[in-house]
Amino acid sequence: MRLVHLVVFLSMLTLADAGKSRCPVGFIQHGRSCYWFSNVRGSFPEAASYCRYFGSHLAIITSRDEDSFIRGYASRHGKGPHYWIGATDLILEGRWLWEGHHPVTYTNWNPGQPDNAYGRTEHCLELRQSYHYRWNDYICDKKLQFICETEV
Repeated sequence: MRLVHLVVFLSMLTLADAGKSRCPVGFIQHGRSCYWFSNVRGSFPEAASYCRYFGSHLAIITSRDEDSFIRGYASRHGKGPHYWIGATDLILEGRWLWEGHHPVTYTNWNPGQPDNAYGRTEHCLELRQSYHYRWNDYICDKKLQFICETEV
C-alpha cells in the first residue's frame, strides 16, 4: 500500500512540475541548458565520465550570460572551492578546446591566467572560488567538484 501512495505522490509531483523545468532531477535550468553542480570530487577524466553517465558533458561556457549564471549559482549555492568545466589544452599547449574539440571563443580567465604555474602541467579548466569563480588552468588529475551540462 505504501508503494502505491509513493507512486501516486511522485506522479503528482511530476504533474505539478510539468512546464517548470525540463531538466533531469538535480539539474538547474538556465536558458536552453541544465546544469548539475556536483557534490562529489574527481579528476578531470573522472568528472567527464560522471557527466557522460548522467547523459551530459562537462559544462561548456560560451557567453557572458551563461558564465554569469554559473558563477552566481556557484557563489550562492555551490559547495566547492573548485569546479571542473569542459575545456583542456592537452592536444596543443595554449590552444583551449571544449570537449568535442570545439575552440574556446568566449573566455573569463582570472587575471594572469592561464599560467602553467606547475611547470606546464596545467591542462584542464577549473572555476576557482578564490578567483570569484573565474577561469584557471589546473592539474587534470586533481580531485575537484565539477559542473555537468545537458541541453533542454
